[in-house]
Amino acid sequence: MEPKHKGLSPSKKSQIAVRVPRSLFSKLKRYVQQTGISQTDVIVSALASHLDSVEDLPIIQRILELEKRVSVLEIKS
Repeated sequence: MEPKHKGLSPSKKSQIAVRVPRSLFSKLKRYVQQTGISQTDVIVSALASHLDSVEDLPIIQRILELEKRVSVLEIKS
């Protein structure tokens, strides 16, 4: 029996380690606590946005963006 994994299997994901200033890390921790979004999703989202890689955005962010667009369209109609 294979172990269950959330999202993509580990073979389809890569892992990186980075060093960030403490002030940035504190902001990240605060943001994660306020939003409930995982550190991984926040960082993946930031990288994907910065690198114009929309297809790699976490699904929750894609859903939130679609909800915003639908709201704008509903207001216009």
